[in-house]
Amino acid sequence: MAVGASLAPFALAGCGSTQGGATDSSSTMDPADGLSGRHLSFVGDDAFAPYRYIKMQPDGTQKVVGLDIAIADEMARRLGFAYDFEPQEFAATLASVQASDTSFTMAMSSNAEREQTYDFTRGYYQPRVGVLTLGGGAITSIDGLAGKSIACTTGTVQNKFVSTTLPDADIHTYDGGDQCLQEVLAGRIDAYVCDGAEGQSMRDANDGLVLGLLERDETKDYVGVYRIMATKGASFVDAFDRCIGEMLEDGTIDQFIGTYVGADFQWGGDFSAAGTASKGVGSVGAN
Repeated sequence: MAVGASLAPFALAGCGSTQGGATDSSSTMDPADGLSGRHLSFVGDDAFAPYRYIKMQPDGTQKVVGLDIAIADEMARRLGFAYDFEPQEFAATLASVQASDTSFTMAMSSNAEREQTYDFTRGYYQPRVGVLTLGGGAITSIDGLAGKSIACTTGTVQNKFVSTTLPDADIHTYDGGDQCLQEVLAGRIDAYVCDGAEGQSMRDANDGLVLGLLERDETKDYVGVYRIMATKGASFVDAFDRCIGEMLEDGTIDQFIGTYVGADFQWGGDFSAAGTASKGVGSVGAN
C-alpha cells in the first residue's frame, strides 16, 4: 500500500500521499520508532471540513482531503507507515479507537476524563468555538446564546462547553455536524455551536448563514488544542507526538493550516499552547 490514506473499495477512491504542498524537508525521526511498514487505521467523520471532507476529483472519483489528512499523510511519509481512512460518525469513532491499538483519530481535545481511556499527542491546531445562525447578527459571546435553541454534535467539547455554561438552555444533540447544519438551515434550531473552522466552511458553502467566533478566553477551560488520539498505551503515539513537534518547528503544519483553514488560524511560531503528550504515552497499561 502506498503511504497515505485510502478508503475501503466500496466507499471512495484512496487518498494519495503527502498533500497540501508539504515541503520535502528531511526528517530527524529515529528509525527505531518502529513504524516503518506498519499499517494503521485513521477513524473519523468525513464530513468535518476543513479537517476531513470528500472532494470530487477530475477523473470522477471521490477523495477525502483536509488538514488532518494532510498532516497524517506527512507523518506517514516521515515515519514510513501506511493507513486506511475509515469514515465514521463522531460517537462511533470514540468506541472504535478505544477498541483497537492500531487506530487513531484527530481533531480531539484532551481532558482528564478522556485521558483515563486514551493517549494524546501534543496539540497540532488551536481551535475556536463558532456559532452558526441563519441570518441576523453574528453571536460572539456565550451571552448571545441565551434564550436560543442550540444544536451540538453529541459528545464534542463544544457540546460539553454549552451544557456546562448554559445548563438551562434548549440544547439538541445530533450524531454529526451535517445534521446540526440542516436543522439551522431549516429554521428548526436557532444556532449550531461548532468548531469555528468547520463553521467557516459551512458558512462559505451556504448562503444566508452567519458565523460568530467566541473569544478563546471564554472557551479555553473547555476547548483545548486539537491533538491526535489513540487508545491508552497504543505503541505508535510517542512517535506521532515527536513527529508533530518536528512538523510544528519546521513550519509544515502552519503551511497546511494556511492551505486548509486560513492564515488567521496559524501558530505563527508560538507553540506554547501545544502542550505535551498525555501521561503514559507509549506504555501499555499506563494509568
